[in-house]
Amino acid sequence: MEQDRYVELAPDYALGLLEGEELETFERHLAAGCAACELELARMDSVGDALAYAVPLTPAPEHLRERVLAAVEADLAEEKARAKASSAPSQAPRPSHAPTIQPTYEPAPWPPPSAPAAAPKPPGFFSRLAPALAFAGILAAGLTGAYAYKLRQQLAYVRADLERVQSENQALARIMDVVNSPKLRIIALGGQAPSPTSQAHVLWSPESKKAVFYAYGLPAPAAGKDYQLWVIEGGTPRSEGVFPVDDQGKATHVLPEVPDPSAIGAFAVTLEPAGGVPQPTGPMYLLGAVSSKVN
Repeated sequence: MEQDRYVELAPDYALGLLEGEELETFERHLAAGCAACELELARMDSVGDALAYAVPLTPAPEHLRERVLAAVEADLAEEKARAKASSAPSQAPRPSHAPTIQPTYEPAPWPPPSAPAAAPKPPGFFSRLAPALAFAGILAAGLTGAYAYKLRQQLAYVRADLERVQSENQALARIMDVVNSPKLRIIALGGQAPSPTSQAHVLWSPESKKAVFYAYGLPAPAAGKDYQLWVIEGGTPRSEGVFPVDDQGKATHVLPEVPDPSAIGAFAVTLEPAGGVPQPTGPMYLLGAVSSKVN
């Protein structure tokens, strides 16, 4: 839905990551008045504050201070020496009995000789400090980029956790719908030849066509294999999806939708290629017949 798309953009907007047309579209949507987006932005404010303190501060290298101070001291010493040299008076002796020379007119040469090139001016204080300032700027930019990357990573983790919690809440709500059903049926599934000690139960609400599957003692499937749950409807197996098994051989699976209860004859579990197959091909591990029909 379009509303879900705006809610997904809210975290990026709260961190200032939206740009261009996405930013303009979201701000128009927000200005129109959207309670869901405003709630999401309020949640992200607290998350952003917490993440700002989750990244450790990186101190500047110790040698940077020494380099800056050394450059300043050297420039000050050079300025003092240059000022001292310029203030000393010229002490060239004048002859006591030098004859007076009368100036005579001589035409100046043409074209006049070019003036000698001026000696280059030594670099000043700020010129010598510029490399240190540039280095400090590069270091600050690098630290800012690292912080932004870390913040994006933390935001991705938070978003993944939120999605996981939402998915778990939806599954839990479906389980409670089944458990609270006034016509709850419980079908027991027994272990077959590949694993005779395995057991399972299906909690089934015929009127809502919802069910939850629980299994115990299932061996871990081999690589490239998955357990697949089936509903035997009128003698024809119908897939209800594959499910994982934990280290203790336990499994929980919410059935997407159980078909017409009057046609169900049994529930079964087989071991199939990873991802499942349209019709069962592997060995059967669990089987439980529905003893009586339900209208």
